[in-house]
Amino acid sequence: MRKTPFLYLKSAVCTALFRFHGFEASLVACDGRLPALSGRGTVRIGRRLVLRGRVARCELGAGRNAQLLIGDRVFINQGVVISAKESIEIGDDTLIGDFSAIYDSNYHQLDPGHPNKPRPVFIGKNVWLGNGVLVLPGSSIGDHTVVAARSVVKGSLPARVLAAGNPAVVVRELEVPDGWRRG
Repeated sequence: MRKTPFLYLKSAVCTALFRFHGFEASLVACDGRLPALSGRGTVRIGRRLVLRGRVARCELGAGRNAQLLIGDRVFINQGVVISAKESIEIGDDTLIGDFSAIYDSNYHQLDPGHPNKPRPVFIGKNVWLGNGVLVLPGSSIGDHTVVAARSVVKGSLPARVLAAGNPAVVVRELEVPDGWRRG
């Protein structure tokens, strides 16, 4: 019974930390270490974001003139990095596994003839990114899609599929009805 007041206090501290950094957030629950935040851009977070950081803290941020939009009831596991230089959007009810990373930029130039060009990332509703998934700039993941552990998403994945590999490819279709959420 003593844990409940502590969890409420930690959620209040976590929510205050997000707001202090200029993030628009309602309730953010942090389990473990507080996240590293950088908010020079626009960061909007829906209702009931949960961050787990028992082993490694999460990192969330949006650079100058960038936007990071996170939907309702999103769960982000430990060690996750989400960094927007232009635009990253994550839909409601998405689950993001340990040590995954979502980037919309390479953050550096490969060679003189190829300047770094950030490209928006879109992740649909009720998506599950497994442990260690890397989502690269310009990627799009459809609603209800599952991306297997250690996969690299480059390009577009349709809705309602299981994808795996490097680069991630569709393994099979999923029969997921509208309105269903992963528990």
